[in-house]
Amino acid sequence: MSTLELIKTLREKTGAGLADCKNALGESNNDLEAAIICLRKKGLADMAKRAGRETKEGRTVIKTDGKYYAMASLGCETDFVAKTPDFEALVSDIAGYMLKNPAVADYTQDAPLKKIIEERAPKFGENISFTQAVCWPAPQGCGVINYYLHTDNKKAAMVEFKVTPADGGECKCSPQTKETLTELAKNIAMQGVGMVAQYLKKEDVPQSVIDNEKDIAATQAKNEGKPEAAIEKMLPGRIQKFFKDVVLLEQPAIKDSKLSVRDLINAVGKDLGVNIEVVKYVRF
Repeated sequence: MSTLELIKTLREKTGAGLADCKNALGESNNDLEAAIICLRKKGLADMAKRAGRETKEGRTVIKTDGKYYAMASLGCETDFVAKTPDFEALVSDIAGYMLKNPAVADYTQDAPLKKIIEERAPKFGENISFTQAVCWPAPQGCGVINYYLHTDNKKAAMVEFKVTPADGGECKCSPQTKETLTELAKNIAMQGVGMVAQYLKKEDVPQSVIDNEKDIAATQAKNEGKPEAAIEKMLPGRIQKFFKDVVLLEQPAIKDSKLSVRDLINAVGKDLGVNIEVVKYVRF
């Protein structure tokens, strides 16, 4: 990637100015990830929500046969190719293959599927990448799976609820309850896409990511002239703010920003007389 391309990519990822991006790349020996951290330490980029933005072209598809839910994403170089009927058909066929072969551990490494892609990829005249795919079994009892696919057909999320009666009795969801749960699951998936939720729970965030956020926050505070004692006191608050940016259950709900997503789910469960637990979440 040329220097100009690196600057363009860095600006898209961070929203920082042209000169700041150029300087950050110079200080980082043209290492893109290092340049992003450099800008963040200077307070010139808010990466909490930008880190997960899509930068490549491609297409995501979600299919279900009632027994399984398949979500697959295929990458390409240009939007033109992503919108061609042949490319759409290939992504659709990938999801169809997944539904017929639900026991595959890693679809991106599955030999028959890789062969299908390799045989059809040359016609596009671009590099084609297949790196994201999940296939979930339909939930039992009152459980619900739903998804949201953005209008660009690239960004998508899928959510699964485990639902149990609040009184501990037998699970018997009415059609109305099921409809409400299904709509809620779609709204939560939409939240994940729109607010770029990278993790489901705080416990899912790697310690290395948390440590990196602490380092960035501490560096910013030092640059602002804050004393060490004050920095130590403010770090827990900064990390909680970070969680609210990137953790789905901790984010302010789009439907009601006064509530976290977790609180919104609990409120709906209370109204329905059930306990709702988000057991799976994935975002492409």
